[in-house]
Amino acid sequence: MIILYSIKDKIYIVKYMEDILFTFVGLLATAFTVASTLPQIKKALKTKDTDDVSIRFLLVLIGGLFLWVVYGIGRSDMVIVIGNSIGVSLNLCMLVLKVKYSRAPLEEE
Repeated sequence: MIILYSIKDKIYIVKYMEDILFTFVGLLATAFTVASTLPQIKKALKTKDTDDVSIRFLLVLIGGLFLWVVYGIGRSDMVIVIGNSIGVSLNLCMLVLKVKYSRAPLEEE
């Protein structure tokens, strides 16, 4: 009986460590995603030029990130919800900058 209890404890510890690892990986993915958007926003604010940014790309990306937020809520996964909510917010900011600074924001080749 003591041996079985010890095995259950070890399995629980491994599962707990696995959960911590996956949470860390999710947070790291969030950090990389946020880090990838910030330079584009900074450049747009500095140069006031967003003609090289595709509005279709931004709209599709925002839609996809929003769906990830919905999925995360459905799965009760706060890492997915928080990370993608930040992504939606930053890309909405970029969309506003695109409309504000682009000469013809809806015209693309």
